Amino acid sequence: MNKMEAEIEMSQNEKEQSVEYIYLYGIINKKDSKLKINGLKNSPVNKINFKDITALTSSYPILNPVLNDEEAVEHANILKEIAKKTTVVPTSFGTVFENDEVLETVLSSSYLAIKQTLALTKGKIELGVKVIKNQLGEVPDGVALEILESLNKLSVKSEKGNNFSDRLLLNYSFLVEKNKFSKFSDEIAKLEEKHKDLKFLYTGPWPPYSFVNIKISGS
Repeated sequence: MNKMEAEIEMSQNEKEQSVEYIYLYGIINKKDSKLKINGLKNSPVNKINFKDITALTSSYPILNPVLNDEEAVEHANILKEIAKKTTVVPTSFGTVFENDEVLETVLSSSYLAIKQTLALTKGKIELGVKVIKNQLGEVPDGVALEILESLNKLSVKSEKGNNFSDRLLLNYSFLVEKNKFSKFSDEIAKLEEKHKDLKFLYTGPWPPYSFVNIKISGS
C-alpha cells in the first residue's frame, strides 16, 4: 500500500468513526419523558417522539456493535434506572439505528404492540425466581405446583423460562405490581423456610424484559 492509498484509507476510517448512529434503550409514554439520565459512553439520553410515545436514545459510533460484557451490564443498569422512574418497554443491548427515519419506521410498525405492552406493564416490575433441587432426586408431587400457585397469586402474569438443568425445578419470571413487591418477597422467604431442601434464586426488580413480545431490532 503506497502513501496515497494509506491516506485515503485513513480518511475513510476517520469518516466512519465520525458518523453517529442512534442507540435505543427503550420506549416510554411521551407524558413521562421528562427524566434526565446518561446513556452509554456517558452520552446524554435523547428523546425521539412518535405520536404519544417516546424513544429513549443516545448517539453511538457503531451500527452493528459486538457484544461487550461491560457495556451490556451498563445497558441493563441504565434500563433499571429508567424503570425506577417510569414504565418502559426495554430493548436488548446493541439495538442501533442508522438514522431517525429508520427508527420512526420501526416505531410506526410496532406502535400498537408498544402501547399494549406499556399498558400491561404500567406500575409493575419483573421478578425472577429459580427453584433448584439440592441434589438429584425426586421432589414430592405437587411441590412445584404449590410454589408456582402461591407466587402467581401475587403476580399479574408469569412466563416460564427454560429448564436447562435436571436440578432446576422451576424457572419463572413474574410481572408484579410495585406495591406488592414486599409481599412477594415475604412469600419467597416463607417458601424458603418451608422447603429447606430447595434453593431459591430470587432476582430483581427488573424492567419487564420477559413480557415484551415485540421484535425491535436495529438496522
